[in-house]
Amino acid sequence: MLGFSQAADNNKASILTVLSKYLQAGDVVLEVGSGSGQHALHMAQALPYVTWYPSEHPAALDTLKHNIEACGSDNIATPLSIDLVKDTWQKPLVDVVYAANIAHIVTPLLGERLVALARNALSGGGLLALYGPFKYAGAFTSESNARFEQWLKARDPRSGIRDFEWMLELASGHDMTLIEDHTMPANNQLLVFQSRKI
Repeated sequence: MLGFSQAADNNKASILTVLSKYLQAGDVVLEVGSGSGQHALHMAQALPYVTWYPSEHPAALDTLKHNIEACGSDNIATPLSIDLVKDTWQKPLVDVVYAANIAHIVTPLLGERLVALARNALSGGGLLALYGPFKYAGAFTSESNARFEQWLKARDPRSGIRDFEWMLELASGHDMTLIEDHTMPANNQLLVFQSRKI
């Protein structure tokens, strides 16, 4: 597999355990920032009743396409090209938007764009699931996350572990409400928001 990520391999099982509680037969999931596609491959194989749309920035799309073509299952769609800087959602609505380890890697502006894209892509009552580390009341949940923040800032000063409260405000501004905050292994969270039902 091209672009293999050990971190993605480590957390895929725990994320599946939580996500599977929200997914029903026939649901369509859009994954934003699929990387090498490890989560898409794992989730789609474990949940054959769900259709999974992986996506990635155009610059990294070829790696994702290669892995999906080589290892994918019938319920994984052809990977989509999504550039948060300029792309808006113009395809059929989906039931769930999922993004792992994106909010702290991208700039705050792109974090806002991610939430906006999710709201535009979701059907009424659809879910946004965000996985990764977050701060609460400005405080890290662990010393390792504080060290991770230093690494992120050295790599790109605009990146960094986001405040839980900031994510709530962003979601609320796009007609989404937090329905669950799951504590995950390795000092991560899985936040699940629901879009306003129409």
